[in-house]
Amino acid sequence: MKPSMRTPARTLNHHPPQTPRTGTRNLHRQNSITDPVQVFCRVRPLASPGGDLACARVENSTTVTLTPPDLFAKQTVSNTGPLKETQYMFKHIFEPQASQREVFGAVAQPLVENLIRGKNSLLFTYGVTGSGKTFTMTGNHRDRGVMPRCLDALFRTISDYQTKKFTFKPDKLNGFEILSQEDALLERQQEMNSRFAKGRRKDSDPEIASQASVEASPIPGIDEDNMYAVFVTYVEVYNNSVFDLLEESPLNNQKNLQSKIVREDANHNMYVHGVTEIEIKSVEEAIEVFQTGQKRKKTGHTLLNAESSRSHSVFTIRLVQAPTDSQGECVIQNRHVITVSQLSLVDLAGSERTNRTKNQGQRLREAANINNSLMNLRTCLECLRENQMNGNSKKIPPYRNSKVTHLFKNYFDGEGQVSMIVCINPRAEDYDENVQVMQFAEMTQQVQISRPTVQKLDMGLSAGRRKANKMFKMAVNNLNDLGHTEAKTLEVDLGLIYTLGPNFPNYEMDSPESNAVISDLMNYLQHRIEKRKSLKGDIENRCDNFRMLLLKMEKENMSLKTENAALHAGLKLEREKHIALENKLQRYEDSIDDLNRKVRSREEKIKEFQKRLHETKSMLSHKAQEEEKQKKHYNAKLAVELDKNSRELEIKLQRQRDKCRVKEEKIRMVSQIVNCEKLPTLMRSLSTEEVGSNLENRPNIAPKPLDIIATPRITSRPGVAVANARHRRSRSTGERWLEHRGVNPVPLGTILQPQLKNRKSITKLTDVKDLTRKTTKYCLIAQGADTEGEVETTLYKGNVIPTCAGGAQVIFDDVECLKQKSPLSSPNRKRPSNVGGVVYEHHLPVQEVASRCTMSIEGHQTSKRPKI
Repeated sequence: MKPSMRTPARTLNHHPPQTPRTGTRNLHRQNSITDPVQVFCRVRPLASPGGDLACARVENSTTVTLTPPDLFAKQTVSNTGPLKETQYMFKHIFEPQASQREVFGAVAQPLVENLIRGKNSLLFTYGVTGSGKTFTMTGNHRDRGVMPRCLDALFRTISDYQTKKFTFKPDKLNGFEILSQEDALLERQQEMNSRFAKGRRKDSDPEIASQASVEASPIPGIDEDNMYAVFVTYVEVYNNSVFDLLEESPLNNQKNLQSKIVREDANHNMYVHGVTEIEIKSVEEAIEVFQTGQKRKKTGHTLLNAESSRSHSVFTIRLVQAPTDSQGECVIQNRHVITVSQLSLVDLAGSERTNRTKNQGQRLREAANINNSLMNLRTCLECLRENQMNGNSKKIPPYRNSKVTHLFKNYFDGEGQVSMIVCINPRAEDYDENVQVMQFAEMTQQVQISRPTVQKLDMGLSAGRRKANKMFKMAVNNLNDLGHTEAKTLEVDLGLIYTLGPNFPNYEMDSPESNAVISDLMNYLQHRIEKRKSLKGDIENRCDNFRMLLLKMEKENMSLKTENAALHAGLKLEREKHIALENKLQRYEDSIDDLNRKVRSREEKIKEFQKRLHETKSMLSHKAQEEEKQKKHYNAKLAVELDKNSRELEIKLQRQRDKCRVKEEKIRMVSQIVNCEKLPTLMRSLSTEEVGSNLENRPNIAPKPLDIIATPRITSRPGVAVANARHRRSRSTGERWLEHRGVNPVPLGTILQPQLKNRKSITKLTDVKDLTRKTTKYCLIAQGADTEGEVETTLYKGNVIPTCAGGAQVIFDDVECLKQKSPLSSPNRKRPSNVGGVVYEHHLPVQEVASRCTMSIEGHQTSKRPKI
């Protein structure tokens, strides 16, 4: 990774050695040691463990498995084989029952240690909407999250080493300056006046601000000779714009918040220009400030989350530290010795799909900006990974495309520890989103970040001076309590830890007789010489002990060398055995792979054969069903044909019987005529009887089929009306007849001719509109030969009634039969009044001639001609 540029080293005027400029970060960017991004995974508990279907399963502390919901259902129903699961490995996996304390101890506590040691760190949560990111970062009043625990651990560590307020003051350029005691006092006085004028802040949540944690313990490794101050900032990135949540503005009027710009300081660190930095002195005060900004944060209601974050929030903790003077009481008045480290806690907004959230309008725009910023973050990390794998920097990550990546550019492109908590919701509905999150997290682990290093400025001051000064003051106070007034004038030199005593006292010899002064000086020198001798003896004893220890260690070293040589020989033999076992193991693994391949091929063949067998069984069953269906169809058709043939046979037999009866009657009449003496009278009586018998026993003469394309269908439904019952035809317009006759009819030649007024004649019934358009009467004319071979004309008359379906229906109510006979054929019959011997037969009611019939014409559907 290419290190960012640093300012050149500077030299302090009061100390000869040259030391690098500390600035806002004491990081040595020339260090080539890198560490990967630390990625942790936390699985959210299911809302209803017994009812919801989980797609995520924690295998161990570093592995989590995702199972597709459809394959899981298939496994549950059919047990067809192993599921196609995907495993992901991270630094640590937190199971659903993991507590907030465990998450803080594994993830955030090392970052707080870096903060105290002057190193920068970044922690952000990533996941889909409703996966528990905000709960992990902030928690609630019952179970606090990472951010409150970081503040608690920090203040428990530096509680005894904090400066007074306004000792450090931000310079608005991402740096700090040191104020004198007078200026700091004035700033504190102004703040007290301003707070008294405004009153108590009403933005805080007393339930959260008053809570006290007893879980966190002080973090070791703090430099006791430094003074510390804590500053916090809270910003959000909403619709790719940066807003300061701690800016002085009315709480209920969020539109007054002005967007901020991201700039780069002199040390190539990115910061939000003009952001509000608040100095805090306790955890309660920090949580109160956080709640002030939290109430201004953009949240909204979606289908997946009732209070979904609509922006990326960044809560930054900045720790400012500077060394104390030689007495360990005041901060050195030099801004170049200040060390600034920061810990950025980022709660990224959740990625979401529109087809699930059904967002519209403003929510849709917010979701689009959130997804774009997360996609740009992924693109930047992919560019960094590719550049690191190829060993070049051909691709430039697009940091400026999004405010989130632009703000944290110095972390990915510089130095600092980066950690990420991936939150997933194990519901089956979130499987697709969880796969995308897991792939991004797995890729992020491959990005290398330069390890932060701190090079402290050597001020030439003794370590532990602050503690020594404190102990000295305690001793002086104890002496004062015991009544030793001379203890007030005692002074201690904390510049050196080991000395031969205090400096030479000031002596004045006014006369040669100043024996007392010489005696005191001799006592002081004697005491100094004795102390030197004791120190020299102690040094000689230590040298002798050190020499003995060196000899002892030399002997131990020789024995260890001998033992090491023996161990090397044994190690060589073990290595040879190990290599032989590895070769053997490799052969076994190869054979196992071959067997596994054979087993897989056999299983595939078995599956293929099973599939073929299933298809064959399905085909056979289908054929059997088809055969059974055809058999039933043929049986039904055969029964219909047999029934039809039997009816036709009965009709033919009836006709033959009728013909035989007519012939017998004729023979009987002939025999009577031959044997009767009164022929004319008998002929007249017999002709009357013959006519009656002919009318009663004459078979029905079916009219010949007309030359038409479609003839009406007559269906006999006694007692069932198929016409429109509510139809009532107006008789004011008169009757309109539709005469249906053959193409070439034989002239009637009868005296009485049918008279049909307002009629229309047709030879073919091709359109149903011929019946439905203003037609009230229908007449079907059929011609045929009777039993004697003479022409007989039959007129079937009926009413046309519209049907409910839009068609027409004909109800026959009259049948007329016209035929022509010779007057000479019956000598005993009276001649009619008109010449021609025409007989006109009119049979009413119709029920005596044939059963009442109805002709239905629905749309264009017709059937065979009627049979009367």
